[in-house]
Amino acid sequence: MRKRVAIMSRVSSDEQAKGYSLDIQIDALEKYCAYNNMEVVYSFKEDHSAKDFNRPAFIQFLEYAKRNKGKIDELLFTSWDRFSRNMEDAYAVIRQLKKLGITVLAIEQPIDLSIPENKLILAMYLTIPEVDNDRRSIKVRGGMRAALKAGRWCRPAPFGYRNTRDENNNPIIVPNQMSESVRWAFEQVAKGTAQVDVVKALSKKGTPISRSRLSELLRNPMYIGKIEVPAFDNEPHKIIEGNHDGLISEELYFKVQEVLSGNQPKKRVSSSIQNEVLPLRGILKCSSCGEKLTGSHSRGKMGTRYAYYHCNHCHQERYRTEMVNDAITEILDSMRFSRSSKEIFEEIVKRLLNGDVKSKKVEIKKLQEIISKQEERIERLQDNLADNVISTDDYMTMRSRYSQAKQEAQNELRKFREDASDKTNLIEKAVSTIESLGQGYKKADAEAKIRLLSSIFPEMIEFDGKKCRTPKINQAVALCLSIDKGFREKENRTIHEKLELSGLVAPSRIELLSKV
Repeated sequence: MRKRVAIMSRVSSDEQAKGYSLDIQIDALEKYCAYNNMEVVYSFKEDHSAKDFNRPAFIQFLEYAKRNKGKIDELLFTSWDRFSRNMEDAYAVIRQLKKLGITVLAIEQPIDLSIPENKLILAMYLTIPEVDNDRRSIKVRGGMRAALKAGRWCRPAPFGYRNTRDENNNPIIVPNQMSESVRWAFEQVAKGTAQVDVVKALSKKGTPISRSRLSELLRNPMYIGKIEVPAFDNEPHKIIEGNHDGLISEELYFKVQEVLSGNQPKKRVSSSIQNEVLPLRGILKCSSCGEKLTGSHSRGKMGTRYAYYHCNHCHQERYRTEMVNDAITEILDSMRFSRSSKEIFEEIVKRLLNGDVKSKKVEIKKLQEIISKQEERIERLQDNLADNVISTDDYMTMRSRYSQAKQEAQNELRKFREDASDKTNLIEKAVSTIESLGQGYKKADAEAKIRLLSSIFPEMIEFDGKKCRTPKINQAVALCLSIDKGFREKENRTIHEKLELSGLVAPSRIELLSKV
């Protein structure tokens, strides 16, 4: 008796040029059937992604198979990546088809599934396409990030721009007919016009925009020719020059930011050279009046520019940046941690980062249970569809809901695991940093210097030209230093040759001495 078979061909839109065209697959399948004396009773084509089986043509085939149970012996396709690129779903559908008396077969990768050991080969065939999908997704994200870092916008254009390509066929955005409305909106908000009134006015002008979208638009540095590069792995968040033209001036943009933040000036998008030369502005205070020291440059008699920290309140203090930075570096260089203190520091950082480990384990277990539950629901759903218990529309609706719940739980679980990996890297960096604080401080940029000093000295630092003082030192650092041989409190309140406790103030005050 001739085998009765169904044949399927599938291709996604980006695969047409790779030799996967539907007609080529159908031709190969028909020749295979003719050679093996098989009767084709059902044939269908698909142009959907194989990331799942929520594919209209495949669902129609399942309905046909249910109505004609026992009339199809095999489902044929050219290769396993034509069938599915999702291993979990593939196994579920294979079981579902088996209940209908249908065996699946890839003619270019044939497997006899009646032999148990061949299931290992099947697992390989099903896993490779899924891994390929994941790898492709990573490459796409990497390519988009590389484009952003090069100043190119390769996503749908923001309001007021349109997508096009430059002379080198690279993606670029250019102003469109809405650009004037964007400029007008910024100008109105800068004058103090409420956003709700701007939205109404734009609607009357024929440029409808929601309140939330306007709020996002007003904060987007795209409109001054900048591009935001999100933080990723160890790379920090950056805002760089884009290769597109801005619609408004930086002056107007920052004026709007002040209005949006309640007239509190925002930091400029790009860090200036002055910030690198004067990294301690904002964390140094005047030892005479207690006000914050600011920083600025002045030109010497020979035309050389010098940077100074100085007090604009009492005008009593003015110090060269090199003098302050050298003092800070020497203090940090003097902090030597023994092996035992490093271990304690590592344990403290680990506990701070990990928090309540027990509650996190419970949360992970809950997420794993949610994933398992949704997988069971999807499998039962497929059985119900095959048994005519539910309609196709109900199947698609419920499967979408269960799949979304499963994906959300998987994303949360992935975040937990990535968080654990990130914390391990942070712990290693923290321990590495305390081994050479002075050198690390020298090499760090302005932002990193501030973070380092703030983590060790949580309150502002005074400098009187000879030494630094601060009311507090990080308790974890103090503990690690105190168990070190070179860091013990003496009768004169000196606990280290570069650090001493002052008995002149009522909470204990730590004095950090530098070279005179």
